[in-house]
Amino acid sequence: MRLTWRDGVAAVFAGLIALIVLAVTGSWGWPLLGSYKAGIVALVLVAVPMCAIGGYAFWDSVAFKHPVLAMHDPYLAADMLLGPVAIALVIGGLVVGTQVWLVTLAALIGLKWLIATARHAVETSPAVNPRTAAVH
Repeated sequence: MRLTWRDGVAAVFAGLIALIVLAVTGSWGWPLLGSYKAGIVALVLVAVPMCAIGGYAFWDSVAFKHPVLAMHDPYLAADMLLGPVAIALVIGGLVVGTQVWLVTLAALIGLKWLIATARHAVETSPAVNPRTAAVH
């Protein structure tokens, strides 16, 4: 794999996530970002298309068709294991609504973006060959 324009767009989204966190925690007075809960909603609204654009190769990969095989790729395994943590942070953040939840969610989204970008930058071939892999 190599970095593509989609990785660049995902990087712009990552920068927007950082701006949202700074706007909410710094009380910049941006419209619709007056509380930590609103900030969490904004993070989700930015992170979903970020993942859809930046993770484009996942949907055609062996990992999507056979998730057990994806666990052999350390990048995909880490990224997939962090997904439920992100969902828990969104739910917890919407319930509690504090700065800690907002910043932690933003940091996790940033970590997932870094993992995906690193995978795109360093992997030259799929971790699992779909023709020779045994499907359970």
